[in-house]
Parts: sequence; structure tokens; C-alpha cells
Amino acid sequence: MKIRTVWTSLALVLLVALSACTAGFRQPRVELEGMQLAGLGLSGGTVLVNLRIENPNPVGFRAEDLTYEIFLRNAAAQGDSAWTRFAQGTHTERFNIGPNDTETVQIPVAFTFAQLGSAGQQLLRQGSFQYRAVGNVNVRTSLGGRQVPFRKTGTFTLSGGVR
Repeated sequence: MKIRTVWTSLALVLLVALSACTAGFRQPRVELEGMQLAGLGLSGGTVLVNLRIENPNPVGFRAEDLTYEIFLRNAAAQGDSAWTRFAQGTHTERFNIGPNDTETVQIPVAFTFAQLGSAGQQLLRQGSFQYRAVGNVNVRTSLGGRQVPFRKTGTFTLSGGVR
């Protein structure tokens, strides 16, 4: 009977300790830091999207399966219909972020000129267009996994990249 009580008590202490560790895990911050044109071809090109990932926790984690969608704004349209999907995908390259550390990860995004649509015309006329990027990063620690969302709206200019 005593052994059973000891094991039950140990199991209860372990559960409480694990739940306290999980509750203390702070959400990493993911921000779109910038975009730059990496190259152009006859039918399209590649944009490098720079994501800044900050880990505010005393334990490191592995990030994997970063999903993203990038939308461009049609200046002639209003509301949600003004945004058209430019690119979407999953970046499967894994990377580690140490405790209380910050990393910038470059995600290559291929596009065709047809995908630029009215934003491409606006870029040629005005030298800029508005974009919106949304997505999630799957974060794994020794305590389990979670999805960390990111969202950014800004302006891409030919002269200076992203604002």
C-alpha cells in the first residue's frame, strides 16, 4: 500500500511540474523583416522573404514546416477583394533557435510575372506595391509542439525593398 502511495505521489508531482513548464513557455515572436528580389528570368523570378524569429524562452527549440501565403494589393479594388494571392507554400527546411536567441531565416519564394497581375503594373508605374504575408511556424521543444502565427502588411519598393 505504501509503495502505491509513493508512486501515485511521484506521478502527481511529475504531472504538476510538467504542466508548470508548459504553462511557462512564452510564444516565440515571428516577424516579416523584409523581402528582396533574388533573381529574374524570362517568365518570373525569386523573392527572398526574411523572417525574424525571436525565442524569449530559457530553452531552445526546433522550427519546421513554415507555411506562408503572400498577397498583393490591387490599388483599384476595395476591401478584402483588393488582395490577390501571389504565392503560398511550405518551407520544410528545419532550423534551431537557441535559448533567448533571435535568428533571421530566408525563405525563397518563386513567382511568375502573370502572378504579379495589377501589382506588377503598379510597380512599373509607381515603383511600389502593398503586400500582406501570413503564415505559421511549427515549433518543437522537448515539452511538445505548437503553431506560432505571423502576419505583416507593408510596402515593397523597387529602390528600397520592404517597408
